[in-house]
This record gives sequence, C-alpha cells and structure tokens, in this order.
Amino acid sequence: MNKNLNFRKVVSLTAAIAMTVTMLAGCGSNNEQAAQSSGQAQTTTSTAAESTAAESTSQTGALKGEITQWVWGDYEKKGAVDFTKTYPDIKVNYVMVPQNDYVKKLQTTAASNGDMPDVANLEMTARGSLANLDIWEKLDAAPYNLNKDDLVPFAIPISQNKKGDIVCVQIDNCVGGYAYNRELAKKYFGTDDPAELEKVLTNWDVFVQKGKEISEKSGGKNFLFAGSDDAYYALIGLYTKEPWVQDKKLNLDTTVLPTMKYIEQMIKDKALGKYVMWTPAWNSSFASNTVVFYAAPTWFVPFVMKANDKDANGKYGLITPPNGGYSWGGTAYGIPKESKNKELAWTYIKWFTMSREGSEGFFRTQGTPTLYSKVYDTGLYTNDANKDPYFGGQNIMQKYMEIAKNPNTQTRPMTEYDAGIYDSIVVVLRAMDTGLSADQALPKLKADIIKKFPELQQ
Repeated sequence: MNKNLNFRKVVSLTAAIAMTVTMLAGCGSNNEQAAQSSGQAQTTTSTAAESTAAESTSQTGALKGEITQWVWGDYEKKGAVDFTKTYPDIKVNYVMVPQNDYVKKLQTTAASNGDMPDVANLEMTARGSLANLDIWEKLDAAPYNLNKDDLVPFAIPISQNKKGDIVCVQIDNCVGGYAYNRELAKKYFGTDDPAELEKVLTNWDVFVQKGKEISEKSGGKNFLFAGSDDAYYALIGLYTKEPWVQDKKLNLDTTVLPTMKYIEQMIKDKALGKYVMWTPAWNSSFASNTVVFYAAPTWFVPFVMKANDKDANGKYGLITPPNGGYSWGGTAYGIPKESKNKELAWTYIKWFTMSREGSEGFFRTQGTPTLYSKVYDTGLYTNDANKDPYFGGQNIMQKYMEIAKNPNTQTRPMTEYDAGIYDSIVVVLRAMDTGLSADQALPKLKADIIKKFPELQQ
C-alpha cells in the first residue's frame, strides 16, 4: 500500500455540528471524563517492553513510522496496548483533545487545511454528522478493501455515510440486553432464571402489561424501568430498518411514534419511575432495589451498573430483549483524507478492530467485545472464566454474543441530523412525563426538529 495515497481537498463542509451531551453517552466515555475536563492538549506514546520486540513476525514487513490519533482519554492507549508487540516499528502518538471540543476541532482543522490526525474518533452521538463530511477515506474501496464479512452485520449501517461508503470502523460491540434485579423478578414473575424469564417476556405487549402489574402489586413503589429515558433505550432496537430522515423528509411516524405509544401506556400505568437518565438521582436508583429492568449494552455493566451499585454480587441477571437486541453507543475510527500516514493508520485500525490479537487485548483491558465476528466462535468471550459473580455466575458475555449474532439485532442507518433529533426526543420525553400523549408529542417533535433544520420537511 502506498502511504502517499492521493487525497482530495475538502471543498466545503456542512453547517456546524451540534455536539451535545445527551442520553447517548458513548461506550467507554465514563472512564474518560478526566480527559474531557483537563482542557489541555497532551501527547503520550504507546510503548511495549523491549522483550516483546522479538515477537514481531514477517507479517509486519517493512512497516515503520509514526501515526497520530486524537483521543479524549486512555481508552485507545489501554485497548491497543499490544499493538506494538506485533508492529514494534510503528509508534502511536495519542494526542489529547477534550471530548466537548473534539468535533469542532475536526471541523475547523479540516476547513483550514490544518494538520489532521492520521486516525480520528467518531463517537456515536455525532457520527452521522461527521461521517457525511467529505473528509474521510473510503475503507471498503482500494487500497483498504475492508471485508464486510469480518464484522457482525449490524456494524455496517453505523460505519457508512449516506452514500453507502464505509468511512469508519467501530471498535466496541455495544450490543444491548436487559439487566434485571433477580429479587424483584422472582417476586413479580415467579422466576429469576434468565431462560425462564425470556419465556414469559415474549414481546413488548407482555412487557407493558407486566409493568402495570408491578405498579399495582407494589402500590407504586416498584417500576418496570427507571424512567421514560430508560424505556426509550429499551425500545431502541424495535424500529431501526429505516433512517429518521429520507430525501430531506422526516420519517418519524414509523420509526419513533410506535416507541412513543409504548412509553405513553407505561406512563399511564405508572410502570415507569421518575428518574431522568444520567442525573445523581438516577445513579442512585441502581442501589434502591425499586427498578426491575435496565437497558444494558456491554459498556453499561462496568461503567454504570458496577460503578453505582458496587456491592451487588448476585443481584442481577441478563436477558435477550424480545425483539432480538439493539446497539447503543460506540467509538469508531476513521482515516482523514489529509492523513500523512494512511497505510500505517489502516494497519493500526485493522489490527485494533479486526484481528484476533486486537480483540483479545481490547477485551482484556476494557471488558468489552469488538465487532470482529471471526472471534465469536473461538471461546474468547464465552469460556467459563467470563462467568460474572455480579450476575449470579451468569456468563453475560455468552449472552451478549447470542444477542450480537441474532439476525433481529439491527442498527438504524445514520444521517447527519441524528444528534439534533436525539436532543428533540429528550425534550419530548420530558413533556410526555407530564401527560403529553404520543399523538400530541409527534407534531411537537417534528416542529422542534424542523426549527433546527429548516431544510427538512414533515
């Protein structure tokens, strides 16, 4: 591969992307807050013990040089700690950029023809906007030739721009199940066994009915979910076949309204708590023993549940959602067209996201699987060593692998409007908490979105 690949200058950029702090906190962001608040650019370099240099094999060839990746914490440095064991002559410089400044820095640097990183992060919240800027290499085209079969199918829509080009590769498999309080499950469903519980909760109509029963039997003290935010994310995988915007027209009647109707009914049934996601009160809900279910993607377990309910060994279980599963959050890596070291950047990304060694290292350091499907049947994630005392000895990674391979687990095609639409959904959920119906909420949602993006039509 020629590392002096031709690239085209960026002629224009879309309007400024609204980088928001919403319910969509991406995978691994919790362990990077210190980096966000530092506000200072720092550079650290990945190193490997000198004794490992001899492990380099012929696959490394003559690859030698340096690449730069903009990051906002130590997520990549920790996750790719073994990279230099395979490629001892490639040095990775991790340049710290506060997360809240990250998107703007990418935009302004590209617009001014400044020095772009060789590898850039595309967090899920703003990925639709970033991916559709004409500043990225096409990774499924020559000379990269990414093989889509190396990734689980639901990874493809969240890697593409609106033209269908793959412009980034997500590292973390953020597939989600439902974590549940075993004591409350036994009380209201007669079982705390995951397999038996899945036989009871066969669809969302059953979920809604059971939520009403929980509220009535507990006198309003126990809840199906902590709040409407949590219910929304539990439902997120149901209606994902279509994007939210098609041909400049909002497409919410079939992608959002059905979810809102379920939420409306649960609010009427008093099946949802009053907790607003990411608030201190919501954090305390995990230890309150009043909530039966939480929507729990892979990163949610170590960074949210275990962080907020530390002494809860044996308290939780994990089941497959009745619709098959969903993906929530994630960090992907792209190569800017202005990168000076494209070959080395691709070597790094491919090793990190699509290799056995990269998957093993990432899982060991972060406790999260990758989206590289070739290791799913190797036992890496499903061996008995992954049985979790926190979940009563359940092998939750095995459950997550089942969900990841479920053909009903899908992700929504991204658009450049997604971040703004997410924010509008949050506003509407707060209104629904106070009694607004789904049918009343839909036009309010559309109006709020079009106010932000007047080029769209209802």
